[in-house]
Amino acid sequence: MLFKKESKRKNTAFFTEQDDGIKRINFSNNTDIAKQIKMIDLTQHDLLILKQLNSIVQDDIAHIVDKFYKNLEVESSLMHIIQDNSSVDRLKKTLRIHISEMFAGVIDENYVAKRIKIAQVHLRIGLQPKWYMAAFQDLLLSIMDLFANHIQDFKEYQTAVKATTKILNLEQQ
Repeated sequence: MLFKKESKRKNTAFFTEQDDGIKRINFSNNTDIAKQIKMIDLTQHDLLILKQLNSIVQDDIAHIVDKFYKNLEVESSLMHIIQDNSSVDRLKKTLRIHISEMFAGVIDENYVAKRIKIAQVHLRIGLQPKWYMAAFQDLLLSIMDLFANHIQDFKEYQTAVKATTKILNLEQQ
């Protein structure tokens, strides 16, 4: 079995510590981010699953990132935005870190603050949401293909995909 079973211990949704002492989701219930997490049903167990998938993702992260940036070439305006504001090589390094954080199993204030900063940069440079969302769909498909090659049990594959779609949805928000 690839995934650890969810603890029978009752979690209080936020400020919950797992057996390893890590606070995986760390927000008060009244924040927008806490409400967003609740609405997409991103749970402590999902984050544990994502953390367990991290080694699979890390083994293929270079391919995932290369495919992501190759796909951006479909829309020339995206390449112009990159050339005007950064470089593909620099952004590949950043995306590797970003993906690694998505599969680290922790969502806290630092995680959210980093995503807000990225969103503000995207807004400032004129990246249209449709291109961001299209690129994330490509990212999801790459990860699903990766899981399909590594996870034989359908229920475990489904669990992996559900947790991944939730974290990618939060990223898009």
